[in-house]
Order: sequence, then structure tokens, then C-alpha cells
Amino acid sequence: MHKTSFKSLLLIVMLPLIVSCETLNHQTSTQQHNELFFSYYLPKSTPEEPLIINPTAITTEFKYENGCLLAFDGSRWMTPVFPEGHATFDSHNKTLKLLETSYKMGEVISAAGYVHPYNSDKVKNYSNTPAKNCITEYLAIYYGDYEKIDLDKN
Repeated sequence: MHKTSFKSLLLIVMLPLIVSCETLNHQTSTQQHNELFFSYYLPKSTPEEPLIINPTAITTEFKYENGCLLAFDGSRWMTPVFPEGHATFDSHNKTLKLLETSYKMGEVISAAGYVHPYNSDKVKNYSNTPAKNCITEYLAIYYGDYEKIDLDKN
């Protein structure tokens, strides 16, 4: 009888601890996947069906402030939008990795893309969404072909 009540007591004490550990692990994994930018599915371009017929380019500087990743084109701050798998951000080192190349905050990058006004109905198609306080009036939408611009060369 004593063994049974001890096992029951142990189970009663341990069960809330196990559940709380699972809850904490779930919260940690959810926070790791919280993106700082929108992302979208970009279909593969082929010579038979080119994705972009009339390519456009944007040149932006990236900044990380108040937990937000922002892009600046010289006249306005924008929320970046990258194709899925193109971008990751290392908040510890403050570096943005675009297709395996790392860029520091403040570096200027030219890329295929365009600027578009923010429309909350259209972003429902995006797979990641940044925090509401990180969404600006304009989106900088990137396709690829990222290249650092060295402003010191003139």
C-alpha cells in the first residue's frame, strides 16, 4: 500500500513538471520561427517559361532596429519580402544571409525586385509575417541576384 501511494504522489508531482517542460519547449521553437520579414513562394524560372520578362532592380540598405529588419532605398523605409529559402537573419551577429552570402547591417545591396505599397489583403499569400510594428507603408519585394554595392568606389 505504501509503494502505491508513493508512486501516485510521485506521478501527481511529476505530471505538471512534464507538461510545463513541453509548453516551454513549444514556446521556444515557435519563437525561433518568428520571421522578421515576409516571404513568398517563387516558382523556378526556365528558358521556356521565364519568371521575369522585364526585370527591375532595387538598391537598398538594411537596418535592424527594435526587433525589426528594414530596407531603405534612399527615400523610405520598407518591410523586406524575400522568396522562401533566400533569406535568414542572425540577430546576434546582425547579419542578413541571402542565398548563402552574408551582409552586415548598413551595407547596400542591389537585387532584382521592386517596391510596392503595403496591402494587408495581398500579404495573406505570404508564408511568413513579421510583427505588426515591423510592417511599414511600403514593401521591398526581392526576386534574387543579390549583390553588395561598394559605395567607396567612385
